[in-house]
Amino acid sequence: MANILIVGDGAIGLLLSHFLSASHNVSVLTRKNPTNTRFYSRGKGASKKIDAKFISLNQLNKAAELDVVLFTVKAFQVLDAFTQIKPFLPNHCSVVLSHNGMGNVDEVNSQLSTHQALYFLTTSIAGFKSNQYIVQHTGEGQSVIGACNELAFQNSAPIADIFKVIPNLKFTNNIQQLRFEKLLVNIAINPLSALSNVKNGELRAPKYNTIIFNALTEACNIAKAQGLNIPLIKALNTAYKIMELTANNYSSMQQDIAHNRETEISAICGYISQQGKLHSIPTPYNDELLVKIQAKKSVV
Repeated sequence: MANILIVGDGAIGLLLSHFLSASHNVSVLTRKNPTNTRFYSRGKGASKKIDAKFISLNQLNKAAELDVVLFTVKAFQVLDAFTQIKPFLPNHCSVVLSHNGMGNVDEVNSQLSTHQALYFLTTSIAGFKSNQYIVQHTGEGQSVIGACNELAFQNSAPIADIFKVIPNLKFTNNIQQLRFEKLLVNIAINPLSALSNVKNGELRAPKYNTIIFNALTEACNIAKAQGLNIPLIKALNTAYKIMELTANNYSSMQQDIAHNRETEISAICGYISQQGKLHSIPTPYNDELLVKIQAKKSVV
């Protein structure tokens, strides 16, 4: 039984705390009232209390020595959150990042000791918070964890064993490839669903085909420049399959815009735009989506 700290109590943080607390001692760092009970709900079934301890930052020094710290905050929040948690990390603690988009891995890894393993967890589990304290589990999906530094590669079995209570979990030796494949899905779904204020399934309409095709073409060109092999047809098939599987769901970016929250667009289309400049690859469609989401956020 491991001592796990989850940093962030958004939908994914609460879903993972529900699964992990079935076999481990789980604490969840929150900015909300830590004394309020959190609940997990699935379909028409009765809500279940999430069997984790919710704590504030000033309670962290009283927590048991941590084996794993899992960051489920948004991409743009990772480095600030890590800076706050770093003084509490034991020397042999494993760190796991989980967010949409790219970035943060190299920055966090540079601040870890040679005794601290770094992993990335990507998940397609779908859910949303119906209020601050209830997470609705709305769709199944695969979760994949992979190593991001040498120590993590050497210690894949222990982390896979700890996280095996997460449904449909597997370990990969090439997390960068899978992160980029998920980035492609995010590019196809998140910005357009937010700009048009529609559910994921509605993006299958013909009027969206051209922009999805071109935005993913640009991203696949960036993947190739990075030495990754992701054919465009595979990216398109995966994106449209996810649209079908999550047809009745709103994307996380749509929810962020709807609630006037900061989005992860800089780690999604913004990443492609930045990499395009680095590799001298034109990315006008991703550039446009980036600008439009940034403008949408500023006027909401």
